Amino acid sequence: MTQLTSSTYVIRSIRPRLRGAYLLLAALLFMVLAPIARADAPLPTPIVGPRLSPPAIPHPVLIDPAIIADHLESPPAAALEAAAFNDGRGQEAPGRGIHHVETETGSGLTLFIEDNVCNDFNRRPQWSAPRLADIATNWYGGWAPFAVDNHVYRSANVVFAQERVVGPGRYYAGNQHSAKIASSQPYAAGFGSPLFNARPGATVTVSVKYLIFDHGGKPLDWASLGIKPDATGDVAEYVNGYVRGRWAEMTHTVTAGPTGQFMVLLQAHSPAALNSNIYFDDVKIQINNRYINRCFLAND
Repeated sequence: MTQLTSSTYVIRSIRPRLRGAYLLLAALLFMVLAPIARADAPLPTPIVGPRLSPPAIPHPVLIDPAIIADHLESPPAAALEAAAFNDGRGQEAPGRGIHHVETETGSGLTLFIEDNVCNDFNRRPQWSAPRLADIATNWYGGWAPFAVDNHVYRSANVVFAQERVVGPGRYYAGNQHSAKIASSQPYAAGFGSPLFNARPGATVTVSVKYLIFDHGGKPLDWASLGIKPDATGDVAEYVNGYVRGRWAEMTHTVTAGPTGQFMVLLQAHSPAALNSNIYFDDVKIQINNRYINRCFLAND
């Protein structure tokens, strides 16, 4: 089992409510069965920041290409699904990682504003490092980062960042943000939510907008949305997102478990050394067809 990353300074600097949420996340992540790699993949490690040394960029740990090639001999099933989904599509234009096409969800960099969003990542004070030099281990209002750390996937290579361009788009500098997970090395990482309460047996529906940068390489990276129907249990249910170069949406519905507490996981994955950048925004949660107003912890 991988070791839990820790930082006494940072844990003490987080206000008590958020500190408790982060430590609880650390415990719950060790019970997540995430579809990150093979069935025997290690469980994810919480990432506690700010991690100023070593910085995530340039990557501090470069994986031997032979190890990556061996891993790709039997890649995760979702990576093959992502490649099949995008077979023959290609970039909209050479070098254009974000398409200019307009859809019902967004247009280019811009994600359209919608109603009933409980977490839009826009409140600057909720970001853990709004004024620090560290941009690699940022987290938002109790949505805390985690990553797999083994001989192929190295958590130190993953960036968890407050994104100011992709998502805000035309609303740039208007206090609009999204959340970014990125690496140019193989990685499997995500943001884990605080715990939410529902009646046992309630119907819980979660949706999130996502954008996978169309890097032009083999399309093996993907996004996923997970829900733990019982936050203290050992199972998370997932849907994957494979759309590239434009904003799209993932939605999943589960039945709340016996404790009534559930948890949401926003995850990004790449089994290869690709220029992988995956963005998340506008989380919506319904409990028995009623939207909740806020799904983050206020740092105020």
